[in-house]
Amino acid sequence: MPVVTAPHFTLNSQYKPNVFVMSMASTEPLVLAQASIVVDSLGVTSIQKAPAYNIGTTYYFVFDVAKVLQTYSAPKGQNKTTVFLNTLDAAYEVANPDIHTRVGLIVSYYYNDPTTGLLTQYFIGDVVTTNYPAIAGTRQTRNWADMSMNSYILDYPVVGGVYDRYFLTNQRSIYPQSTVKTNNPIPICSGENLTMTYVPSSTTNALRVIQYDANQNVVGVAGFIQIVPGSTLTPRTIGAGIQQLQATTMTPSNPMTGIPTGHYYSIQAGNLTLPSTFVLQGVKYMYKVIDCCNERTVRLHWLNRLGGSDAYTFTSKKKVEEKTKSETAQKPLNWLTTLPPATSYDRGMFKIQQEVTREYEVESTFYTEQEGAWIAELLSSPEVYMETPDGLIAVVIQDGKITLSENEELLNVVIQFVEANYISVQSN
Repeated sequence: MPVVTAPHFTLNSQYKPNVFVMSMASTEPLVLAQASIVVDSLGVTSIQKAPAYNIGTTYYFVFDVAKVLQTYSAPKGQNKTTVFLNTLDAAYEVANPDIHTRVGLIVSYYYNDPTTGLLTQYFIGDVVTTNYPAIAGTRQTRNWADMSMNSYILDYPVVGGVYDRYFLTNQRSIYPQSTVKTNNPIPICSGENLTMTYVPSSTTNALRVIQYDANQNVVGVAGFIQIVPGSTLTPRTIGAGIQQLQATTMTPSNPMTGIPTGHYYSIQAGNLTLPSTFVLQGVKYMYKVIDCCNERTVRLHWLNRLGGSDAYTFTSKKKVEEKTKSETAQKPLNWLTTLPPATSYDRGMFKIQQEVTREYEVESTFYTEQEGAWIAELLSSPEVYMETPDGLIAVVIQDGKITLSENEELLNVVIQFVEANYISVQSN
């Protein structure tokens, strides 16, 4: 029989229930159903379930595949998720299949043979095709209806001129109208890197980049980054830092060349008909180019709760420490009965199992409640990198807390983290 209930949304979250309810009418009392879970056309595991309930001779089985999808998908220890850069200051525009799944089921039913008493496969089974996409993100909501990831699928606006489809970020400074100016842009230094992740629909084929002067008037002409649209709702990531965009091929030209401090730029997604007819499909993200002191700043990139990547530069305080932890071993010196050791450098005790780590403490600037909720995602992120001249360095954020709301105080946060690999040192 067909599926009774399938995951409800066009784009589901792997971290919310992904439930299939299957039913089978049988003259034999069914005692078991086994579902082979197919993810992206590959059988990955199986789940066995007893009947959840039956109505007469129709038996119902409930399979929640969310944990399977989480295990199969990113993030994974030792692997860098593709929403993060491979090379700093370089063009980056890639698909992200590692945070995306399409799931299906092959279901067999079983009963106890009344003659032999053996578990026997029923002669009818079910196949659920892999038409249920999900991504490795989850919305912060208690409302069941808002658990959908549908509002992150870029598409034409339902209400003309109002753009309510978002990239995979809870970053502030988004503008639902294409003409809105802002006094609250996202700050970015000319040497900083940034990646933005989004979910294109089958009609999303380009990103538009515009430069603005200090008064937010358009400078020159827009540049278009063309992408190949797909039908699977697989996320894509674009390098959105200044040098990254300068290295990116755009049509008809690149508007980011020579952008000075104090100017702005924006990124939006939509449908492009060459040479320049562009229909918007999402909100506008506006950035302002600022000066930064590299000696006092630390920029962290993290996997956010929506499955994309975010970045934040800590500028108020920066402390770096190197910490050594070791064990001590001991061996007897070579004493003779009539003569002490002849050398003063003989060692009785010495260090073994040395672990040397580099630890950091950084402090944010003051933030609003909305920004605080966004920065809080850094503390719980399973994948974090520090931007350095040598590339992205994996780090581990220490457990801590962040104040989200306080009536009588300005808000900021101090974060401690450690590089994810030990410093290489000699060992006895």
